[in-house]
Amino acid sequence: MKKEVENIQKMRQWRFSWRLLWENFVFCEGNNFYKMPTFLARNVMYRKTDSYEKVCDSMRVIKKFFWPLTKMPKTQILKDKQWHYIIKQSSISWEKLTRKILESSPALLSKFKRLVIANEIMWMKEWVFLDLLGSDIITHPQTIHNLLTDGKDIYVFDFGLLEKSSSNMFFRYFSHFGAWFQLKFLKNFY
Repeated sequence: MKKEVENIQKMRQWRFSWRLLWENFVFCEGNNFYKMPTFLARNVMYRKTDSYEKVCDSMRVIKKFFWPLTKMPKTQILKDKQWHYIIKQSSISWEKLTRKILESSPALLSKFKRLVIANEIMWMKEWVFLDLLGSDIITHPQTIHNLLTDGKDIYVFDFGLLEKSSSNMFFRYFSHFGAWFQLKFLKNFY
């Protein structure tokens, strides 16, 4: 496991991620996507938090609320020397979920609507909210960037959670706004 982490970090050195100001540095190598906290996330969001444990806990909560409705690509969570996560996810044949796909598939639309309701319930019960839209919603508002589909099932690709009671004040306010905005956007748009 230690050798795998070292190899991933070597691969990262030669990559660029345009998401430098967001939570994850993401890159693809071979048949896998790799995600790890950016410099900003390590020093702001996870400054006093074990990011590895945080991501493991996020995955547990997501499975609890979404497993009957969604799937997840084969995912492995590794820990680096600084106790931060490295997420390794297998590539699958997928498309980002779009309004056009949902309009043409009543079964997917039904799953999506139940997922939005489950997300609302999770916010009320666990005080966390799955970020469905991602940062790309600004440039591609017809696309749900953190959910993918193979035409039959919906896959959760990113499992960063917005937190109602985060110890980080900036993230807590961002989470409240993000959850409010996403629910309003999704209910009005879809």
